Amino acid sequence: MFRERISSALERFRNSERTGEPMFAGEAGAMLSRDDFSDLGDGDSELREMIDKTFKFDIASLLQLRSFLYLLSATGIVLFQTHNTLAIKNLSMQNEKLRDQLRMTSSVLTSQELKVHELHSIHNIAQSSEGLGLTGSTVPSVKLLP
Repeated sequence: MFRERISSALERFRNSERTGEPMFAGEAGAMLSRDDFSDLGDGDSELREMIDKTFKFDIASLLQLRSFLYLLSATGIVLFQTHNTLAIKNLSMQNEKLRDQLRMTSSVLTSQELKVHELHSIHNIAQSSEGLGLTGSTVPSVKLLP
């Protein structure tokens, strides 16, 4: 009974390879593998040979044009996505550097504006004092420390 089940499963597996349909076997829908047949005895050499031929890796199916094009396009998409991700990271770093430069420039501009306002108010005070007849002292001012 076991041998008939295996033979019919292998025959269905071979037919599915020709048609390109996936082949499932067993009640739970599990796929057959070489390990499922490891408990065969020595008297089943013909069956073991048939199983070995069935489960051999066939690289020719990978080398078909359609499979090659699928792999090539998938590789291209992955490379394109990786390139875009790296470009976004680089642009993000450049953006952050430019924001830092802008902050520094704006702080320098703000300090320069404050200095200009200070000098302008000193100039206005000096003009107002001259209008009142006051003159500037030649002696430097003294700071008192508490």
